[in-house]
Amino acid sequence: MRLRRVGAIAAVATAVVLWWRLRPSSSPPPAPGAEPHGVAGLAAWAPSPPTSPVSRAAAYGWAAPLTAAGLLLGALSRTPPRVHDGVVRFDDARGLGGRMLRWRGFAAATLGHVIIAAGTPGERLLRHELVHVRQAERWGPLFVPLYLAGLVRYGYRQNPFERAAYAAADGPAAA
Repeated sequence: MRLRRVGAIAAVATAVVLWWRLRPSSSPPPAPGAEPHGVAGLAAWAPSPPTSPVSRAAAYGWAAPLTAAGLLLGALSRTPPRVHDGVVRFDDARGLGGRMLRWRGFAAATLGHVIIAAGTPGERLLRHELVHVRQAERWGPLFVPLYLAGLVRYGYRQNPFERAAYAAADGPAAA
């Protein structure tokens, strides 16, 4: 019983830390040279989509656990799915997915090859979310723990995965 109570306290503490760090304004920008080289490189890295049939199949397979979770959350959003650029989109999400997005003030979230949006995403938001799709293709099941570690360490806006996605969204439109 005592072990269960300790686990519950740890879960609540983790949830509070993540909630605090998820706030979009919770992180000051890093000082120049203050972050490790690998983190700066990750923040500048926007992977391109796989080009060959074999690499596409490998990317879909590697990201499949995240995609399964995204499909489950999308199914709970009570909105019909549509396919766009090899990604399943749930626009104007209601239900659990939509409530979570609106409660946190986010326009969209990506899990594997699934994008769940609170409204109808524009091109800039789609470019941002497609970077997260490509990141999930490269990192597979490791993406979520790495992303969460970035949230805890850097907060939402300075998370290297988010910085890369915002840079790609703000860059020139994809052809």
